Amino acid sequence: MPGTPRSRWLVIRVLALTNCYPPHHYGGYELTCRDVMDRFRAAGHQVAVLTSNVRVSGVEDVVEPNVHRSLSAYWDWEAGRMSLPRTPGARLQVERSNLAALDAALRDNRPDVVSVWHILGLSLSLLNAVEHAGIPIVFTVANDSLIAAPLVDGWLRLWRHWPLFRPRRAWGIPTAAPTLTNCRVNFVSEATKRANVSNSRWFRPVDAPVIPPGIDLSDFPLTPAAARPWRWRILYVGRIDPAKGVSTLVRAFAMLPGAARLELLGGGNADYRRHVMALAARLGVADRIRLDRVPRQQLRERYRDADVVVFPSEWQEPFGLVPLEAMACGIPVVATGVGGSAEFLEDRTNCLLFPAGHAEALAATLHSLARDAGLRAHLAAGGARTASELTIDRYADRLLNLHQLASKAQFGGAR
Repeated sequence: MPGTPRSRWLVIRVLALTNCYPPHHYGGYELTCRDVMDRFRAAGHQVAVLTSNVRVSGVEDVVEPNVHRSLSAYWDWEAGRMSLPRTPGARLQVERSNLAALDAALRDNRPDVVSVWHILGLSLSLLNAVEHAGIPIVFTVANDSLIAAPLVDGWLRLWRHWPLFRPRRAWGIPTAAPTLTNCRVNFVSEATKRANVSNSRWFRPVDAPVIPPGIDLSDFPLTPAAARPWRWRILYVGRIDPAKGVSTLVRAFAMLPGAARLELLGGGNADYRRHVMALAARLGVADRIRLDRVPRQQLRERYRDADVVVFPSEWQEPFGLVPLEAMACGIPVVATGVGGSAEFLEDRTNCLLFPAGHAEALAATLHSLARDAGLRAHLAAGGARTASELTIDRYADRLLNLHQLASKAQFGGAR
């Protein structure tokens, strides 16, 4: 059972708005959203979710009465690119359909606050409608939403090329992004906040707090490091994506002993997955690499079977939950420490760091870890301390407080 947030001083009704929601999801952000909403419910609050009709291939549907999968998105996650209806009329239909779904969700659930999560690819007119209804918004930013969301909104793109002739509304739909004047924003890391505030042309919430997320200790209970010989079992968990540094990991793996085995766990673009295995074949290591995908409930066993977890991201990672999951399982971590992950990854304290994109440095780091059992134990102990501090229960507790404050302000403290 999820932990129960401590803040009970105001019972609220929450509508979560996100572009993907488990079991149909592509990253940890959506899992975190579900974890937080589960904890809100466990604390006695009423929660509904409005999300897209995206379906991940090979993943079965789950019937959840309070999860409405009725929105259309302007993004194709499988292909990693925009998916735009060609004609203005078709995009208008998307907007009207999405707004009708929102209207039904607001009418049926009567939320005190709308909790916005992964908005990329969804119609920003949804937020316009929430603002127009006078409902406060709490926006949890764990990517470049404030930069990219207006750019991948198919409806807004129709009007970008005619700014001088753009009406405020067309066929009843706003042609500009919402102002979000009644919105409380929070960021998952200082790095994510800096990037969004510096580069957004939409809005810049300079005073927004940073609330770091965490892991579910029921799925990843703190476990002492296993006292066993090094076996060269290398594990990667996450999207199989160029920005995640998977190709760098494969090149480094080719520099390891023939006894080494690499497991890549995660979904991603099918073309890039084929590219990774083609690279492995050229390097002569494809027969020692396993590509797989498992639900989170099975990840603990995979972590515990590894000697090391590599987190080789080459983009500005918003945060990074995989290192924390490995740390909770008592497994040492080797990582690049880019973006928000640098705010909790400490070289030679809870991990070993290497330069992003540098396969030779990664291979050398793995060799040094293999030779030093004392270092592995030291990193595992440091990782356990970090994992114990960054938990989903603490995160949900702080976010619930933020949602309650937004709702209380809406009602002038009279509730």
